[in-house]
Amino acid sequence: MANSQSVISGLVLDPDGQPVPDARIYFIEGPVPLPDIALLTDANGAFTLTAPAPGTYTIGGTADGFEPATITVDVKRGQGVKVEIRLRR
Repeated sequence: MANSQSVISGLVLDPDGQPVPDARIYFIEGPVPLPDIALLTDANGAFTLTAPAPGTYTIGGTADGFEPATITVDVKRGQGVKVEIRLRR
């Protein structure tokens, strides 16, 4: 059986393009019900989310000292997507 899940990976950056460690990343909306969970970016501002189904997802990001940001990502079955989330002060 082929893996039907896809991976959304990316970076959270500040207005100067620098990585934001410990930013909170979470799903806001998707094509299927999603768990109410969040993860933190690593020291390089990187994160990885697993998308359980193909479709369009809205992802939110926030960190201390920044305004929350959202992005929309289209995910295809079994394919990875790379994104950047830019936070504003």
